[in-house]
Amino acid sequence: MTRSAVQAELRARLVAAALRWVEERGVETVRAREVCAEVGASTQALYTLFGGLPGLIEAAVDEGFGRLAEHVDAVPESDDPVADHLAKGWAYTDWALARPALYRAMFGVTDPSIRHRAPMETTLAAVHLAGGDGRTALDVLTHSVDRMIRAGRLRRAEPLPLARQFLSATHGYVLLEIAGAFGESGGGLANTIEICLESAR
Repeated sequence: MTRSAVQAELRARLVAAALRWVEERGVETVRAREVCAEVGASTQALYTLFGGLPGLIEAAVDEGFGRLAEHVDAVPESDDPVADHLAKGWAYTDWALARPALYRAMFGVTDPSIRHRAPMETTLAAVHLAGGDGRTALDVLTHSVDRMIRAGRLRRAEPLPLARQFLSATHGYVLLEIAGAFGESGGGLANTIEICLESAR
C-alpha cells in the first residue's frame, strides 16, 4: 500500500472515530489523545492530517452533512412532489433527532463554554460546511423544492431561497424538539406531519 493510501485510510478511520465520539458524547468532550488511541494512531498523525483537533472535528462534521444528505436523498420519489417533500422532511427530522449531539455540532449549537477553549473555537462556525463541496442536505432540499415548482404546486420562484425557508423552519423545529420544547419526544412532529399530509391530499 502506498504512503498516500495509508494516510487516506488513517484519515478515514480518524474521521469515523471522531464522528462516533461527537454523536455519542458531544463535541464538547472530544479529546485528541482519546480519539487517536481509539484507532491506534499517534496525536502527531492527527496534526499531520488535519492540522489539529479543530480540523478533525470539521472533517467529522462535514461527514455528518454528507450522511444526512444521503439519508434524505434515499427517500423514494413518487409522482407527487409535495408528498415526497414532506417525506424527505420527515427523514431529515428523524435522522437529526436520532443524533442530537452530532446535529447540534453540525450547526454550531454547542455548549457556550466551548467558546473559551481555543482548540474548539473554529468548530462553532461549522455551519459553513453546509455550503461546501459535494452534495449536502440543502442541495437535496433544493431539488425537492424545484420539483414542486416545476409541477405547479408552488409559485414560480428561484428554488434556493424557498429551500432555505423550508430548511429554516425544519431546523428550528428540530432544535426545539431536541430541547424538549414539545414535551413527549416526537409528539409535536407527528401531529404536524399528519396535518400537512391531510392538507396535501
